[in-house]
Amino acid sequence: MSDRLAAAAAALEAPEHLVERSAAARAAAAGSTTESVLAAWAGDAPLPAAPPSSAPAEEVSAPPPAAAPAALAASPAPAPAPAPAPADAPVSASPPSARSTATPILVGRPYRWWAAWLAILGLTAIAVMATMVVPARTGGDFTHLVGDPVLGAPAQAGREIYLREGCWYCHTQLVRPVLADVGLGPATETYTDSLKNASFGIRRIGPDLSRVGGRPAYGDEEGTVTATRMRDFLAHPGAAAPGALHPSYAYLSDRDLDSLTAYLTEMK
Repeated sequence: MSDRLAAAAAALEAPEHLVERSAAARAAAAGSTTESVLAAWAGDAPLPAAPPSSAPAEEVSAPPPAAAPAALAASPAPAPAPAPAPADAPVSASPPSARSTATPILVGRPYRWWAAWLAILGLTAIAVMATMVVPARTGGDFTHLVGDPVLGAPAQAGREIYLREGCWYCHTQLVRPVLADVGLGPATETYTDSLKNASFGIRRIGPDLSRVGGRPAYGDEEGTVTATRMRDFLAHPGAAAPGALHPSYAYLSDRDLDSLTAYLTEMK
């Protein structure tokens, strides 16, 4: 049986176990033997005839088992795969109708370098306006652009004496925008041009001397500081303003004392 099974499987081009099962079913339906069915499929004998129609309905209506192997044998062979094109063959562009429309094709905008530079220059101009021009144009009780008063030669020499004697250590020349400095004059803006004549100082042990030449004199709210009264106070502070804790500068020469007086009184 094994030789006939192998021959039948080779003739039908089907696995042997399927051919054996199909032959057994066909033999049972035809009232024959499996060997005769295999011999017929192998081409050694005619196929056994089916029994007469008096057989039970389920046997007559049942499809012949050999139909499956025959269908397998009659199925067309798969078409061979197309040979790959040579590497040097020209690639033909696909027609527009064959292009897929599922994913849209994104087309970028052209780069405009001048637009980027215009944006940078515009942002720079806005930054300059916001940080430098606008604050300088603001006004108010506590904002004033302080300029240097024009000093004569004696007053300029007096400023050097003011710095040499350490007057800047105890007296500031900077009016702050705070409640404690109300009445001293407009607030000084330190971000303006450097004040060549003023000395801002580091501590305020004594009164602030910013534009002291235009302030009321000690003990006289109506009058202003004059050169005579300022010189008397610098030379003899206790006599000019009783109770004032201020060192005397009487040890200075008359010329230096006059120069220091001129510096303070001309700062208005």
